[in-house]
Amino acid sequence: MKISMPALAAELGLLGLVAGAYAVQATLRLQGEEAALRAEPVLATAVARRRWILSHLVMALGGSAVVLASGGLAAGIAHGLRIGGPVGQGGRMLGAALVQVPATWTLAGIAMLLFGLLPRLTALAWAALLAFALLGQLGELLQLADWVRDLSPFAHVPRALGQPLDLGPLLWLGAVTAALLLAGMTAFQRRDVQGG
Repeated sequence: MKISMPALAAELGLLGLVAGAYAVQATLRLQGEEAALRAEPVLATAVARRRWILSHLVMALGGSAVVLASGGLAAGIAHGLRIGGPVGQGGRMLGAALVQVPATWTLAGIAMLLFGLLPRLTALAWAALLAFALLGQLGELLQLADWVRDLSPFAHVPRALGQPLDLGPLLWLGAVTAALLLAGMTAFQRRDVQGG
């Protein structure tokens, strides 16, 4: 059974949403630590707020990249075994999965911004993930306007399978993510930590 390139791209799109869910969950671990009153004792020691945040963000950003890399590699090997060339397909699918890293990191940026500014509304990060999933999966079917579908960071991920890679959208997503992360970190450093 041969699988078409659009079907493989759709599979990788779903993998991007899974990695995005991981990025949100790992970033919102910060809020969980604060709500459980474990953040204040840690931050009362020599651990700086920025260092504490960065330790969580490394796991969120790095972990989501690992999810994409391992999923892309596994999908490539499986596809390659079906068509008789697992080595070449593994690398190809790995690259196609990794182009989604900036979009998944944007979700971590949204979660960080909410945690820093509005810690009681961090559930909106999950709402953003759901909205992006619906826009990506149903936007064309519902004939939504392009500008509505473009609200999702995943709409800007280049379809790397069989096409030249355009780095422009990835750089823009990276810049947006950096701005969201920095704004969230700055906001957290200026607000009180929930204590006992």
